Amino acid sequence: MSARWVLCFGAAFFVAGIGACDFGPSGAGSLEGRVAGPSLGGVVLEVVGIGIRSFEGRGSTRAYSAPVSERENAHRVILIHPQAGDIVFDILVEDVGMESPVITVVSATGTDNLELLAGSIEVTVER
Repeated sequence: MSARWVLCFGAAFFVAGIGACDFGPSGAGSLEGRVAGPSLGGVVLEVVGIGIRSFEGRGSTRAYSAPVSERENAHRVILIHPQAGDIVFDILVEDVGMESPVITVVSATGTDNLELLAGSIEVTVER
């Protein structure tokens, strides 16, 4: 087999491999956020990311949000959950394939309304 055929077959396999790759979902949709901590009742988050439209609480979680005027693409989000446990919410975005937003815990309270240490709170985002 000549070097030319080997080169052609190699190029064909490369193109087929690239075509078979799945770069994930795209388009408008939502990302699922989850806040976990001990006896968590409410949390204030700062969420930074391009293409964020709004926030919605899941189940009995209430979500309130507003843009942060001092920072571009930043939002302050208040999540309140009546029972102790994880707080689950949606981040509505223009493109679900976007880079994950950066989330910082500003403050948190337990169901007893006592302040919790921000370091004891874990925030995750899933597509």
